[in-house]
Amino acid sequence: MPIKFGYMLDFRMPPGAALAPAEFYAAMLRQAEFADQAGLDSIWLTEHHFTDDGYLSAVMPTLAAIGARTRRVTLGTYVLLAPFYHPLRLAEDAAAIDVISNGRLRLGIGSAYRAEEFDGFQTSRATRLGRTLETIEILRRAWTGERFSFAGKHFQFNDVRVLPRPVSQPHPEILWAGMTRRAIERGAELGLSFACNLGLREVALYRERLAALGRDPAQFSIVNSRIVYVADTAEAAWRDIEGPAMYQAELYGKWLGAAAGPDQNWIRPDAERIQRGAILGPPAEVASKLNELAATNLMTEIILSMQLPGLAPAKAMRSLERFAAEVLPAIRRG
Repeated sequence: MPIKFGYMLDFRMPPGAALAPAEFYAAMLRQAEFADQAGLDSIWLTEHHFTDDGYLSAVMPTLAAIGARTRRVTLGTYVLLAPFYHPLRLAEDAAAIDVISNGRLRLGIGSAYRAEEFDGFQTSRATRLGRTLETIEILRRAWTGERFSFAGKHFQFNDVRVLPRPVSQPHPEILWAGMTRRAIERGAELGLSFACNLGLREVALYRERLAALGRDPAQFSIVNSRIVYVADTAEAAWRDIEGPAMYQAELYGKWLGAAAGPDQNWIRPDAERIQRGAILGPPAEVASKLNELAATNLMTEIILSMQLPGLAPAKAMRSLERFAAEVLPAIRRG
């Protein structure tokens, strides 16, 4: 099956950004509408809370807004932080978005990791896996449209019903996010697709576990992301995105390092490593690298991380327009 292409938005404006929030949000929505009209396959939103750069926190209402403005792209979360939601309210919101979009919702779910977020929502980090697993079970039952009761460790309720029932059948696709070996294997054991933000090793672990359980990996989505930016040369592309890409790497390095502890080696803000992992340059070169990535990583969908935090929306839109006009047709012809 041909590789699919998605587009990621996180609505981040680092301190000192030139645009007012309403103007910036309007620019992000225009990018989503263009991606839909230009032939990309999906739009993905990602979530964090209590940050200085306004990282998207209201992911569900924003998905609804995009769903109302688009017609064909699927709409996903990459990923939603399940411990900070009541599962019944999440089931209701997700069902409404799936109905508004006529069955285009895909819910990527993670268990969160930042201490600031758990503190802000007054939720114990120690409960994050249990709350997330119960949430997934509740979503599946709620989306049947039938009455049900639930008695778990974290959530208990009796004789509830969630309507409307989603258009997607049997329910919107659920994707599992995980970084460690055990977390990745758990997603396969739950029968969920995979929202992977790492690489070949992690994709292989997931597919191997599916196969060991007698499940056909071809029946599951494997969604991955890469920084992609189209310009006349790789050097010109890097000049545009260097500051935003380094800012992003430094922030994720800080967050992941704090969550993992001082003895763990997580993301480091290394410019050479970022350039090696990114796909930058003229259209023919970008198309060739994306084809190579798809052939070696066995993913089903690549999310373009193009609107990096602090990058002028006009520059991201220019890159997106060139991708749609010059890269996407070349890949699909080949």
